[in-house]
Amino acid sequence: MAIKAQEVMQKDLTVLSKDDLVIDAVKMFYIHKVTGVPVVEGNWYLVGFISESDILKAALPTYLETITSSTFLSNNGELCLFDKIHDIGLRRVEEFMTREVISVDPSASLMSVADLMIRKRIKRLPVAKDRKYIGIIDRSAFCEFLMEGGVLGEQ
Repeated sequence: MAIKAQEVMQKDLTVLSKDDLVIDAVKMFYIHKVTGVPVVEGNWYLVGFISESDILKAALPTYLETITSSTFLSNNGELCLFDKIHDIGLRRVEEFMTREVISVDPSASLMSVADLMIRKRIKRLPVAKDRKYIGIIDRSAFCEFLMEGGVLGEQ
């Protein structure tokens, strides 16, 4: 019998709206100790995903900014970066979220979920039924499942 995504997923409904501020996303990452959060609208309809990486990529200077500006290379570079992060924090999640959300159906096999997470380098994977968000699987869920399920229990 194949183990399904719904058996391993956390029914964690910690989400953001696309109209929330990025600072709200950062606070949520910190409070819940997660690296990313699904973005939903209406009836839990999955419209995006925002991660720490999305925010950091937006804050870091582009290659062109780096070579054309000595500010990022000087001691004041950190101040410039902090200013940029502060400005991003006051903008909406919608501007930085990933819109092409990779998610899995609750009936997906655990093997296909693990394969997808490894191939796409995904740390947290939303579980959705017809784009309606119902839970999440993160890498630690596999360890918990293996330990609690007795697969790696004491020998």
